Amino acid sequence: MGAVTEKTWVKVLSGITMAVAFMGGMLHIYNSAFGTISAFQMRPIHVGIVGLLAVLMDTVSLKEKKHKALHMILNGLILFCVLAGISELLFHYSEIAQSAGLTSDRITICSTLLVISILYLTSRKVGKALAIVALVFMAYALLGQYLPGILGHRGYSYSRIMYFLYVNGNGIFGVPIDTSARYLVLFMIMGEFIELSGTSKLFMAVADYVSSKLRGGAAKSSVVASALFGCISGTPIANVMVTGSFTIPMMKKSGFEDDFAAGVEATASTGGLIMPPMMGAGAFVMAELLGISYGAIMAAAVIPAILYYFSIYLSIDFYAFKHKIGRVEDTNLEEIKSNIKRYAHTILPLVFFIISVIAGYSVFRSAIICIVMTPVIAAIRKETRMTVKMVVDGIAGGMKSSVSLGAACACAGIIVGIVSLTGFGFSFAELLRLFGNVPIVALIITMLVCLIMGMGMPAVASYMITATIAAPTLIEMGFLPVAVHMFVFYFSGFSSVTPPVALASYAAAGIARSNPMKTGWQAFKLAIVAFLAPYFFVFSPALIAQTGGFELLTTVPFALIGTYAFICGMRAYFWGRDLNNKGLRAVIMTGGLLMIIPGMATDIIGVGMLVIVYITEYIIRKRRSDYGKENIGSI
Repeated sequence: MGAVTEKTWVKVLSGITMAVAFMGGMLHIYNSAFGTISAFQMRPIHVGIVGLLAVLMDTVSLKEKKHKALHMILNGLILFCVLAGISELLFHYSEIAQSAGLTSDRITICSTLLVISILYLTSRKVGKALAIVALVFMAYALLGQYLPGILGHRGYSYSRIMYFLYVNGNGIFGVPIDTSARYLVLFMIMGEFIELSGTSKLFMAVADYVSSKLRGGAAKSSVVASALFGCISGTPIANVMVTGSFTIPMMKKSGFEDDFAAGVEATASTGGLIMPPMMGAGAFVMAELLGISYGAIMAAAVIPAILYYFSIYLSIDFYAFKHKIGRVEDTNLEEIKSNIKRYAHTILPLVFFIISVIAGYSVFRSAIICIVMTPVIAAIRKETRMTVKMVVDGIAGGMKSSVSLGAACACAGIIVGIVSLTGFGFSFAELLRLFGNVPIVALIITMLVCLIMGMGMPAVASYMITATIAAPTLIEMGFLPVAVHMFVFYFSGFSSVTPPVALASYAAAGIARSNPMKTGWQAFKLAIVAFLAPYFFVFSPALIAQTGGFELLTTVPFALIGTYAFICGMRAYFWGRDLNNKGLRAVIMTGGLLMIIPGMATDIIGVGMLVIVYITEYIIRKRRSDYGKENIGSI
């Protein structure tokens, strides 16, 4: 009887969770479409929905946990903290606005309860690292007056800190949570709709087609599948688990070593963060922080993303040539082509989204167009038709998917608020300004901060925090704002494949049963262009489409040739043959880097170095009397 009762309760709670998620999703869609709820009301409502869903979702899963009664009590307390925490802003905001900055016990209590709930939910839904960072910043706000030098501040009372985090527009209810409420929920619902309509089956069919046609096709299909999935999901680890479960075994079966196969999946999945049109959630946040259009962010991301995936493709191709790994033979090509035709129309909503953005529509309107058009277009074929239940599930699923990001954004708001209150951003800026005459050092410091922050938190949260403390100073040094924010976002995201804490690599290693550290280094080498490109586009904005059309047309071809040359040197392969001479490898890698850097002088020097390597290699092989005996491989 007890088991039946528990099962019934789980079913009831699941239904309540679904209903709350659906109504929450509809509320966000409605407000984005009509904007009748003010931002000062919508932000607390959003936090309330996120907190309620987080508690309900955790309670539904209690059957898998020990000490269920204790968890129930804890969940009840956290839910009380969330609802009590937002109540003051929802019901007494006009009084607070007229109080002219005066604190009160009621505000201090509500703020404290809300902070407790945010820290707890963040540690449960996102991970302990972000919550710990927030606690460290709060301790800094309380005790920073005792620190020496530029790190110290004048000191703030507990009530003052709580008031600032609660009421000020730079605290919990600042830009991060506003972005989550306005952008991320719509984005997640849109992603769910695209998935439910059958677009994922189209992606897999395209990946299977690639595997059947190209050398090393199993790994190349992994790149295609992971890039397509990743640009929508924006979560490298989740992407690894979804696509890696079938791509990694296929790569291993084709002849790729375990750690290389896992590395390919990790780098391809992480690259979804920089892949237009979606770029996970980063593009929305960046557009908001910079105050520019989403289309401008998308345009800036195109060339670096192309270079990144081109470099991975080349590494796979060279590896496949050297290890004699061909295409995947046991595939039904007719069935693959049939699936591509069957699901081809499901890509149209995404095309409409891109066209809407380019045409100048707001991201909200473009996302809503995509959401509305998806079931309409899916109805063209019986196989892709979305039922009413699927539509409801899509809206509810998108709302539930936004819970972890919502918690991360609320926690990031605590950190950003402390930075704003204490002037920590100015302190960090002073540190960077010490290297004003050597900006490369300031960039390296910023990169390290991004990588460290990104090791334990989502890329979006890491980006928002680091952009707050570092971006203004780098912009003061003369770098373009878009370039600086792209720089910060790149390194915030690619911590997932940066040893020693390369979480996406470790997830892939678990599937491949490979050594996690070896996999991490393989992924790092495969992703090397992503660690070099930010330095190039910060100094040469042509790589992010910030210059004229002519310079852009001359930049892309040389950047592609340069990427080819650089990967040739890395993989000891050139023009269909092994390149074992370390000196020549160094020359061709240097020439490749010079060609990636925009500029006529660097392009000419890079091409010259490439020609030197070709002629030298020709002469060496001629002398060995084996030139022409080996087959020239094609890419």
